Amino acid sequence: MPQKKGDFPWASRRKQEERNFRRKPLKAGFFFSDLKPFCKETKLRADLLDIGFGGARISTPHPLKKGAWIHPLTYDDSVKKNGSGSLLQSAWNDKAKVVWETVENQESGKESATPKYTYGLEFANDKKGILKYRFFKFLPKLVTLLLVLGTLNVLYLKWFNVFYFWYQPVFNAYSIIISIYILSRFLFSAFYKPPEDRDHFPTVTVVIACKNEEDSIRRTIDCVYRSDYPKDRFEVIAVNDGSTDGTLKEMQRSAEDHSSLRVVNFEENRGKRHGMAIGARMAKGEILVYIDSDSFIRPDGLYKIVQGFYDSDVGAVCGHANVANAKVNALTKMQDVRYFVAFRVIKAAESLFSTVSCCSGCFAAYRRKYVMDILDVWLNQKFLGIQATFGDDRSLTNFMLRKYRVIYHAEAVCTTIVPEKYGIFFRQQLRWKKSWIRESFLACFFMWKRHPVAAFFYYSGVLFPVIAPFIVLNAVVLPLLGFWPFSYLYIYGAVLMAGLYSLVYLAFFRTRLWVYGISFSFFYMLVLVWQTYYALFTVRQNHWGTR
Repeated sequence: MPQKKGDFPWASRRKQEERNFRRKPLKAGFFFSDLKPFCKETKLRADLLDIGFGGARISTPHPLKKGAWIHPLTYDDSVKKNGSGSLLQSAWNDKAKVVWETVENQESGKESATPKYTYGLEFANDKKGILKYRFFKFLPKLVTLLLVLGTLNVLYLKWFNVFYFWYQPVFNAYSIIISIYILSRFLFSAFYKPPEDRDHFPTVTVVIACKNEEDSIRRTIDCVYRSDYPKDRFEVIAVNDGSTDGTLKEMQRSAEDHSSLRVVNFEENRGKRHGMAIGARMAKGEILVYIDSDSFIRPDGLYKIVQGFYDSDVGAVCGHANVANAKVNALTKMQDVRYFVAFRVIKAAESLFSTVSCCSGCFAAYRRKYVMDILDVWLNQKFLGIQATFGDDRSLTNFMLRKYRVIYHAEAVCTTIVPEKYGIFFRQQLRWKKSWIRESFLACFFMWKRHPVAAFFYYSGVLFPVIAPFIVLNAVVLPLLGFWPFSYLYIYGAVLMAGLYSLVYLAFFRTRLWVYGISFSFFYMLVLVWQTYYALFTVRQNHWGTR
């Protein structure tokens, strides 16, 4: 009878070595490199907790993405002392993929020591694994090539707009300017760099204001307390804005787990802005950090976001938000790509000139001293004679932009829950569009004072959404109704632009979800674009969906 694979001497010795090794307590330290796209390799410290011939378990304070690849650089003396060197050389001689993640030394709802991440690794020790790694490494280069080719294609198409300009001057002018605007976002974001780590540890007050968020509020608070920021340097204030569900009870339960948590209860709903304001007044910290009740910051989030305040002329810092429930359905997948592009491309480009137009409510920080100077004016803001009850974060950002720098930190990361149903999504988009209309109008009176390049693109960005419905009507809707020939070139150009944004997402995340970026462009063109005019005509209405 033929022998089984496990009967061969080399296989049995290998398994016996692994069994003997695992009987020993493992405390092996090593340094590794995180193979991030478009980034230089950096030397990071980790502890080896367990290892086999198929994979390993490591602990490190450095956050890694699931699906990322790492490889070891050097091992410290602890590897030699516990005799793990031979196994490491035979098992982990190439690269490893991160396949799962937990947070070490964290009991749910309990304050604890500085957290560490625990990762499960899968070794690339066969042809299939090595092929996946090579594809992972090669993909950013392939995407870069596609981005260059796509950009050249756009420039080629714009030549036709110039050559035939006077046949359709309005359409051609719009096409040329919006192409310049979009390509400028790629160019500027390519030069973006997050604020340097300065070992800056100002006192921080985290404010979480919410209504009817019983399912997520406790997790949001727990994530803040799991932060690796010094426990004596931050405080948390949770504001219940007249909730009719169990939100207040969940806050009180969190207060039992975290003794320093302060809970404020509004018996009647006053609006998020009032919750943010009372948090600012009660705050003891130098920096105010606002987090939405359905957002969850990473343990290094507080430390990262306050580094931008090392410079005294910085009034606000916007964090980065990824979608927590991205894989639920087509709507959440489209939002996942859209969120990444909005932060990593649009806000990164704005940050190059310190003019981020909106610090997202998901995760944003403000210098408290500057906020207190304008708090009453902001709290009682009116527009067209009506009390402003939405767009609180964009409005506060505008007040900062009048005098101070507003920047974006790509490494201050949180995840956030996005709408999974179209009805809720449309109401959210309507609320955002109304606040965009109001605050864009107000910002037009002072943005000209900023850097001329930033001002030009800001005013262009304000103009495009207003004109877009008219362009779509003439290029898509009326041709479909038979008024004149259909413009396939317009559709091709729209897909090309959406494809460029989606490729950036692909380079960073290497998932099939990137195609939903193209889907979103059609969804916006056929559905969302018309909301702009409706929001414009109903901007004074503060009814459903405005908070």
